[in-house]
Amino acid sequence: MRKKFPSKRKAITIGVILAGLAAPVAAQDGEIEEVVVTGSFIRGSALDAPSPVQVIDRDSIEAQGAAVIWDVIKNLEVNSGSFANPGSGERDQTEGTAQVNLRNLGENSTLTLINGKRMAPAAATTTTGGEFVNINNIPLVMTDRVEVLTDGGSALYGADAVAGVVNIIMRTDFEGLELYGDVQGVESESGAYDQTVSGIWGWASDDGDTHFVVSAERFERDKVSASSANFIDENTQFNGGISSIGTSVGIPSFGAQPNPLYFRGDIVADNIAKGGDGDAVWSDPLCTDSAGLTGIPYYVGNLREEVGERGGTCNEDVERFNFIARDTERSSFAMAFDHTFSEAAEFYSFVNYSENKILLEGGGLNNTGGSATTRGPTVFLAQPGATAPIAALQGFGINANVSSTMELGYFAPNIGLTRPTAADITNAPVDIRNGGINIPTISNPRDGIPRDGKRSNSTETNATLVQAGLRGDFDYMDRPWNYDVSVSWSATSNEQEYTAHNRRNSELAANGLGGPGCTPNGVEDFDFMGTEVFPGAGGFGVPSAWDFFGGYAQTFFPGYVLTTRESLSLALTSNNQGQGGCEFYNPFLTSQTNANVANSPELLDWMTERVLRADKRNKLMVFDALVGGEIMDMAGGPAAVAFGLQYRERNTKSRAPFLNNAGGAPNAILGYDDAGVPNEFHLVENNFECASCAFNFDNTRDTSAAFIELSLPFIENVETQIAVRYEDYGGNIGSEVSPKFAMSWRPMESLIVRGSFSQSFRAPNIDIIETGLESGSVTFKDPISSQRVRAGLDPATTQNGETEQSFTLGGPAPNVGNEYSDTFSAGFIWTPSGRLEGLSVQADAWRFEVSDRVLPQPPISAVQPEIAAFNAVVGDPNNYILNDSIGADSPVLDVPCDPNALDAQFGRDSTERLNCVVNPELYTIQTEGIGISRVFRSESANLITLTLSAINAGEIEADGVDLKLGYDWQNDWGRWRASMDYTHVNQYKLIGVPGLEEGLLDTGKFDAAGTTGDGLLVRSLPDNKGNMTFSWQRDRHGVTVINRHIGSYQDLAYDNVIQNANPLVTSLASTKIDSYDTWDIQYRYSHDWGNANLGTTNFTVGVLDMFDEEVPHRETTAGSLRYDANVFDPRGRRLYARALWSF
Repeated sequence: MRKKFPSKRKAITIGVILAGLAAPVAAQDGEIEEVVVTGSFIRGSALDAPSPVQVIDRDSIEAQGAAVIWDVIKNLEVNSGSFANPGSGERDQTEGTAQVNLRNLGENSTLTLINGKRMAPAAATTTTGGEFVNINNIPLVMTDRVEVLTDGGSALYGADAVAGVVNIIMRTDFEGLELYGDVQGVESESGAYDQTVSGIWGWASDDGDTHFVVSAERFERDKVSASSANFIDENTQFNGGISSIGTSVGIPSFGAQPNPLYFRGDIVADNIAKGGDGDAVWSDPLCTDSAGLTGIPYYVGNLREEVGERGGTCNEDVERFNFIARDTERSSFAMAFDHTFSEAAEFYSFVNYSENKILLEGGGLNNTGGSATTRGPTVFLAQPGATAPIAALQGFGINANVSSTMELGYFAPNIGLTRPTAADITNAPVDIRNGGINIPTISNPRDGIPRDGKRSNSTETNATLVQAGLRGDFDYMDRPWNYDVSVSWSATSNEQEYTAHNRRNSELAANGLGGPGCTPNGVEDFDFMGTEVFPGAGGFGVPSAWDFFGGYAQTFFPGYVLTTRESLSLALTSNNQGQGGCEFYNPFLTSQTNANVANSPELLDWMTERVLRADKRNKLMVFDALVGGEIMDMAGGPAAVAFGLQYRERNTKSRAPFLNNAGGAPNAILGYDDAGVPNEFHLVENNFECASCAFNFDNTRDTSAAFIELSLPFIENVETQIAVRYEDYGGNIGSEVSPKFAMSWRPMESLIVRGSFSQSFRAPNIDIIETGLESGSVTFKDPISSQRVRAGLDPATTQNGETEQSFTLGGPAPNVGNEYSDTFSAGFIWTPSGRLEGLSVQADAWRFEVSDRVLPQPPISAVQPEIAAFNAVVGDPNNYILNDSIGADSPVLDVPCDPNALDAQFGRDSTERLNCVVNPELYTIQTEGIGISRVFRSESANLITLTLSAINAGEIEADGVDLKLGYDWQNDWGRWRASMDYTHVNQYKLIGVPGLEEGLLDTGKFDAAGTTGDGLLVRSLPDNKGNMTFSWQRDRHGVTVINRHIGSYQDLAYDNVIQNANPLVTSLASTKIDSYDTWDIQYRYSHDWGNANLGTTNFTVGVLDMFDEEVPHRETTAGSLRYDANVFDPRGRRLYARALWSF
């Protein structure tokens, strides 16, 4: 079917395109197959390189020691910002996936094709809503080559090709039989291997008109513990919470009688002495006397606590449950069939199916990575009789106190039941008689304590691809033409299974009403916050604790509250807690030491459910019709045209767990009228992990497109490419036109000069428009978190803010539009002859100008409503209270102060003046539940949640240079090759992004080139990256040595890391991440068995990261993996051996 044409010039060009290969390449004379290469739909035009195309063929893939396609992509110098390693900061739903990110313009901006056709993206999105094709679904055994177009391709391929195109070509015409086995071991962890077994068989009819190829591949990866990484040292610590105690009502003036063993006055004093606030610190007194199953004692706090902000969380060493590689199993099957009916008609098809399972070990806790802090927290009320009468009130004949209104069953008489006494409820874990804290408190429900590693979460992904088409050649007006009509259908799925806490059951268990056999005898709708208590003579009444701690039912964001009013009502009106089948959940370490308050397995099972945290499906159907051929003769040769139509139908679907939507309370109580009757309601989801983090949706989008491409050699030795594509999305997105113009000129036989200009666009992802970003986190400088700002001493600006990390939610963005890019490239290819024959030099300068970038809303803009409310009240001195009277442990709450008087008496910069701040109720109450939530009754005003939608904002200007050098020669010792592939990123500027007025991470730096970026708008982008390769081949022997270099780059998070950092962190943090060089070596031997029935076997052994180079350290504010997981592979030295048996 495909025409042959003899051309030494074109053969040389192909050799240059392959210049980056690790294996020896020699230019050959003779017939070269004329094919369509990525970057053009006109046959043969790309061989004169009007656009830069890099080709990695199968020999190169094998010479790199690649076990999966990702091993090839990650080493491309033009790829930057991809994520594949644990600890990359991406969602755990993306664990086990890999993607291409050309120029770090985002995984959205690189179009990945299989056999030149689109594939459905993975059924998982990134934190910024990005979509990508999971290249790990592609079987290596079936891969023929990878073609990379690096100058933008929307004019030909449509949206998503802003940064370029990666086209993975399959071995659809393979003939024979190959059996392959590969094992790769991590030296530092004995028994941890990557293992691959595969086979491919291809058959062709005698006349060559029919081909049938089938392949199968099995890949298994053993987990690699973080302890085996080559960045681990004595300063590494992996913390897993065992017991944590939050805001507690320990106010003596309220009658509280806390267990003194829980109060850590030493930590509070240390915090104050080092400039911290005076918030009470509570800690489990059994912590340091207890140990996990390993025998390693628990400990309070951690090595990296900030100065003045030490806490009381009891932690366990969970290093054994942190990994730099996960247990993975992947199976794939592929098949290709084609049949030529005549010169004018060839049927072709390709099918691929893969399934992948990855285990996410959580240390026996129901959360990925061994953490349980995201479950809850919830309110644990005090047992009856926990509080003492207030002496001052007894003088008025009132034998009562404020805190007693937060005791179990206190309001039982209000519904006709008897109020329980201390003698009635004796098994409450909070009870001091049982070693409890003895006051109302907040803590986290957990199960799987102590950690035993027996419960793992898992993610299963499947991918299916079916391609079928008809193509052929024909003559039109005595000129050669061709056509290609095809349909492709692809589908991906993602199912993430883990154990989640049932909110309702966990809340009930926290207050003694848990268990499958429990029926609370109270009511759900009692207005405990609005009920007056202890009315006295003359109208005198004692306030309820709920007047001050109504925040225990605070709405953090739509669908999620701290504790539901219903469960608190049942706890306060029932009197059968811990009796008759009702059980208490115990959050304290007494659950491990006191059998009377231990957590029963039945209760823990009742509190938890196994759910599909993600259950997503993506489908894509594409119809393509293409016609092309010669149209006339021009001075430089035949002019050619290609034009075509495309129709795409995309569907994305998600089913949220029952707990998240249908399993929640759609009419949970939010407020009451004056008579105490509920009159405000809202949805509260029943998943205690989060809300708005899993959605039900079924979104469909249709796209139609038409394009035309021209090749006009208007003078000799000049090739031009002119392309225009029209694409119509309908709706608010509308239609777009994308042009491209490229030209190459060969002034001499050995030199090609080329350049191109194109305009590209990318439509916003369908889920961003219809559903919104999923939950995540963000770090930024928050003005309200600064006490000087809250004190009215500094204006509420970003410059005056304090670094905060906040949980984030998303919302639909129906009005977000397309992002656009102008792309420029210019370069040359020089392949001299004579004494320099064998040398190839290729250089390309490139530039991208991206506008209207689709970005998550900057967090500083999300807090503007609160800042506006704050600015409206900060000027009135009557709105101020003492900061140290805000905390729940303050002897007297919300004590008024006069900032002007304190200023005059002590001075503006005095501690006394700083302690006088604007009452947070005057500005936070206006924004609660609509997108901004802060810790209730906190002296530090820490953020909990922000709601961020997607917006079009800002521009990116990125440019740099790609350089490729190669030299081939032969002598009596064999064939030799030395080459270098290198990319330098000159700049990557973000311009005009709202909330980025102070630069990336408020550093004043807007150029991300050579930095870690901010992790959200742009990931780490080393500005120098390259590979040097040396290879030798003689007869049956071959050797390849590869040096991989990543230049040093700046850590933009440094200032945030050292802000309030302790001496250890300060000593470890650095403004620079060091350069990194690794060496790979491979030896291969081809053995001919001397028997046609036995074929030939290629034996290969090699070492990756031969010198076990230490991964550069990066100190971070979160997580325990102290390296840049978006850049480096921390597995260290790996040895591999493989055999390929060919028949």
